[in-house]
Amino acid sequence: MTEIRRRNALGLLAGGMALLAGCSSSSDGNGNGDDTGPSDDGTTDPTGNELPPYASMLPTTDQPEYFYGAIDVQTMSTLVEDQGAEAGKEPTDPLVGNPVAVALVSWFGLGQLADSAGLDAYNDNNKTENGEEQFIYADGVYALVGSYDRDGITSDLEAAGYSLETESDGYAVYADSGSDEIVGITETVYAYSYPTGTDSSFDPAAAVERTVATAAGDRTPKHEADDDFEQLLRAGENSGIACCLYTENDAFASGTLSDDQTSDENGLQFEFGAFEGAYGVHQNLSVTNSDTATARATVSYSSDELVDEEKLESSLGTEANTATVNRAETTVTVDAEYGGEFARE
Repeated sequence: MTEIRRRNALGLLAGGMALLAGCSSSSDGNGNGDDTGPSDDGTTDPTGNELPPYASMLPTTDQPEYFYGAIDVQTMSTLVEDQGAEAGKEPTDPLVGNPVAVALVSWFGLGQLADSAGLDAYNDNNKTENGEEQFIYADGVYALVGSYDRDGITSDLEAAGYSLETESDGYAVYADSGSDEIVGITETVYAYSYPTGTDSSFDPAAAVERTVATAAGDRTPKHEADDDFEQLLRAGENSGIACCLYTENDAFASGTLSDDQTSDENGLQFEFGAFEGAYGVHQNLSVTNSDTATARATVSYSSDELVDEEKLESSLGTEANTATVNRAETTVTVDAEYGGEFARE
């Protein structure tokens, strides 16, 4: 895995936490199943497995491959309070490394918000309880899920020079001509994105509009349009840090597993090679304190012949105190517990 520079990451995280300091004083955190963010009827199936609270903002796209990452603010706080993390070794275990990469994406995205002309509009109209906000990265869009004064944000964006691109009863999309930033807002989602120099086909305005239109109920979310994707979300744990890689095909294409899903100046890279032959993987990392954590990967295959338990067992949980692999038909679950080596050498 490409080196993850922890010192720079913590600097981004500290700046991101400062952005959220304007929230109210409650700090109960946001565990799996809280009511933060958009929700829909039927979030629990007959077996009792819940969708993550942000599922109804994940949009459908025209691409067969799909990736998202999510982190709650309580986990951000736990990570930034670890004073020994700067001296820690970088993770080589994908059970830890992939969720940590999601955390770095979120920190980078919060840094983008800190540099934007719309920062004051966000801060002044953010009504989320402290610790309950979640950061989501999906479809090339950064999104903060919480509670927002939509009218207040749109008024402040216009005062800051943003121009209205699209508006409906449930959402609005604005553009900043100076930075080419696109901002979308609903009462539960603040989303933003930028053009990318590496992918000329990416349209940030269309991506942001998909996100907020889905959150507002004007578009069908991904889990309602794809039963396999919904089952993968329900099977995974969603507290702390979560990430999901999925394809509508029978198995991931080799390019999907080898390409970086996203990157920044720190050389960030995900490692999904262990999931060859699968069509979906949902990972979770829950940090219980500064140097202990639990992790899970739920891996789905389209047929018995493609399941490779040995590869998963040899590739995942390599830095864990304990790791177990369990199989139920064509789904394999890897659970691991990490002790004092999690954040320190």
